[in-house]
Amino acid sequence: MTDRHPPWEVVHCVFSVAIGGQEMVILSLAAHANRALFAPRVLCLHSAGELAPRFEALGIPVDVLDQPVGAGASVATIAALRRYLRRRRPAILHTHNPTPHQYGAVARMVTDVPVLVHTKHGRNQLLNLKGRLLERFAGQLTDALVPVSLDAAEVARTVEHVPANRIRVIRNGIDVRAGNPVPQRTGGWRAVHVARLNLVKDQETLLRAARIVADQEPAFHLDIVGDGELRDPLERLASELSLGETVTFHGMQQDIRPFLARADAFVLSSTSEGIALTLLEAMAAGLPVVATDVGGNREVVVPGETGFLVPSGDPAALAGAMTALFSSPARMRRFGDAARRRAVAEFSVESTVAAYEALYLGLLKHVNRTVPQ
Repeated sequence: MTDRHPPWEVVHCVFSVAIGGQEMVILSLAAHANRALFAPRVLCLHSAGELAPRFEALGIPVDVLDQPVGAGASVATIAALRRYLRRRRPAILHTHNPTPHQYGAVARMVTDVPVLVHTKHGRNQLLNLKGRLLERFAGQLTDALVPVSLDAAEVARTVEHVPANRIRVIRNGIDVRAGNPVPQRTGGWRAVHVARLNLVKDQETLLRAARIVADQEPAFHLDIVGDGELRDPLERLASELSLGETVTFHGMQQDIRPFLARADAFVLSSTSEGIALTLLEAMAAGLPVVATDVGGNREVVVPGETGFLVPSGDPAALAGAMTALFSSPARMRRFGDAARRRAVAEFSVESTVAAYEALYLGLLKHVNRTVPQ
């Protein structure tokens, strides 16, 4: 059996720790863990990813099973995960997103891992019947399912049929004490978007909105920070829309603070969202926000107070909100100040980690581990 005394090993199970919102959440949880109580480590089912050195620099081991991804990989991956868990014997297996959750739940059935926690980083609503049934099955085997938003919790209850008493909403948080960028704004029309370039983030709508805004204010500029599978098609679309002087693609950046510092507003065009760390970071930097009214965005942005929410997939609505924001510098400053206050008060990483660790301790106590009072 696992040692009854702390520090208890917590294994965060993912496909890889490539750069992305989910992976940054895991990095924050591990980096701010109470090391007297918990010993975090990361298990990558497929490959390590770009963030692995950052975990290891913090003394957080990153293990890799090097399993294939795709059809037919499940049996081999579950077997490899079972062997790993039997060897490591962690106190807590903490999975992230559907497939690692399903693998982890099945592997845990034939090991002596005391606690299984799963974080649902967004709606993750699986479209095919097989996926939904597997996620429902995994949910029944999970001690606690943690949606990062009320929206994701609703999917867990109504689609995945997770018992309500196993659902615990814990919103993502950021290090609000980290050095915030020194504003370099001139009061112009400059927006920044930070996200992976993929269908869910819907940068096509963002580019079409940028064209509308630029037609009204030729000096408008949009910085797009991030990379992904759609970068080439998006750059072609920007060229077709004659946005060469208006939009700059900066690719993946380790530090987004310089881009936040010179922006006047942050814009997010997602069709689905959990609690986006980049949105929180922008608000903490004092930026007003224009975001789509999807998922966890509506739990972060207060319309008319910290920014605007608009329907997804609507370039005209997105452009209209940006134009309305930029047209009033006084409102931009007021929204930006309120955004920073809200980020600091409601979305600190300390409160997020404390909530997870309280959950861990409660579950360990339930399985008769020695928990400090």
